[in-house]
Amino acid sequence: MKTSHIHALALSAALAVIAPAALAHIGYTGRNLGSFTGLDAASISITNQAVTGNFGWADAADATLGDSHKGRAFRFSLAGDAWISLTVQANPGATATSVGGLLPGASVYSGLAGIAPFAPTQTTLAPSADHDDSEASLAWRTAYAQAQLGANLDWNATDGSWNARGNWRIGGDGDLPGDFSQLSSFQYRGSATDEDRDGLVQWQGALGAGDYTVFIGGVDMSNKTSVDAGKAYGMSVTLNVRPVPEPSTWAMGALGCLVLALGWNRRRK
Repeated sequence: MKTSHIHALALSAALAVIAPAALAHIGYTGRNLGSFTGLDAASISITNQAVTGNFGWADAADATLGDSHKGRAFRFSLAGDAWISLTVQANPGATATSVGGLLPGASVYSGLAGIAPFAPTQTTLAPSADHDDSEASLAWRTAYAQAQLGANLDWNATDGSWNARGNWRIGGDGDLPGDFSQLSSFQYRGSATDEDRDGLVQWQGALGAGDYTVFIGGVDMSNKTSVDAGKAYGMSVTLNVRPVPEPSTWAMGALGCLVLALGWNRRRK
């Protein structure tokens, strides 16, 4: 066999080993919902995304955490207080290979994953995007497992770093293991799941100025062991932003409801 052929085979084998790990890095390419002042109403939709499997959110909602690769990360930024409405809907035509049937779950967090240019703290190894299996992430997962699951356990007791219903951390290859202050930190702000199993879910809430990440996955745990677990489930995501009502507006609304209630009660009598 020619040397060039040997090199080609070796390169192919190396890429085959690297590719699966690369897939698990957290990124926002094509999933930046934008930056908003919070002073004006705005709406944006991203319709061309898919998530691998239909179980990632549910799997990340239990005590053993979940694989971040089984969710899709979206981001947005607010310059001031705003009222947020996030809608996720199954979309079989999202990509050329996507399928329908997603039962979505969405979690909203303060914070962003590491994105280039990476923080100066990523200096000990080649900087990289965050992923569940970096040495720094494994150290955090071990600390979590020992605190939450059992003092004699390590990262093997967890399925990943993603916490669908709480705070969590994750790091890249350049972060120092054990120094959790270097890791990307996600502060849980709320979540919603497709309880009606109709492929549609919505989360609403007031948020302050800052950077936010939305992690979306499926809530069908039966899909985890299904032959369809590796399929790309298409989805559309819509973010509506509007100003937070002034206290006087809330007061007028409450007064209006009280007047209506009193009138209805008078008519009954």
